[in-house]
Amino acid sequence: MRSFVRFVSGLAIALSVLVLSLYTSCKKQNNCTGLVCLNKGTCSDGFCVCPTGVGGDTCEAIFKDSYANTYGGSANVNTAHIGYLLVFSIPAAPVDFVTMALTVENGASHATNIPVLPLVLINPTSTQGNFNITPTTANGATYTGTGTVYAKLASLTLYKTATSGTDTTYICSNFAVQ
Repeated sequence: MRSFVRFVSGLAIALSVLVLSLYTSCKKQNNCTGLVCLNKGTCSDGFCVCPTGVGGDTCEAIFKDSYANTYGGSANVNTAHIGYLLVFSIPAAPVDFVTMALTVENGASHATNIPVLPLVLINPTSTQGNFNITPTTANGATYTGTGTVYAKLASLTLYKTATSGTDTTYICSNFAVQ
C-alpha cells in the first residue's frame, strides 16, 4: 500500500510539473516590452501599428508635415493662364493626422477671394497624399475639389460653384515647391 501511495504521489508531482511546463511554454510573450509607439501608435506582437497619416518603425513620422509648403505655378482658370500659389498648412489646433488647410493665392499680389479651404488627406504615405477639399461655402460660392500633394509638387482641381454668376474651375498641375 505504501508503494502505491508513493507511486500516486510521484505521478501527481510529475503531472503537475508537466502541466506547469506546458502552460508556461504556451504563455504568450510580451514582445512589446520596452517598445514605445509615438503619435497614438499601438504595439502589436513587437511592432508599432500606426494610425492613418503616420509611419515609421515607432510611428515617429507624421506625413502631412512634409506637405506643409508653398507651391507655385501657372493655373488654367476657365481657359486663362494665371500664376497662383498653393499654400498647404497644418491647422493651429490639429485634430488628427490627415487634416490640413489650403490657401490659394494670386502669385503676383498674394491676394485671393478664395477662402481658406479645409482638406482631408486620403491614405497619405511618406511620398504622397491624395486629398479632398471639404466643401466650403463663402462669398456666394461653394468650393470643392481634389488633388495630390508631394513634398516637392502639388496638383489641384478646384471647382467654384457660384450661387449666381459664373462658375470657375482652377486646374493647377505640377506646382513646384517655392
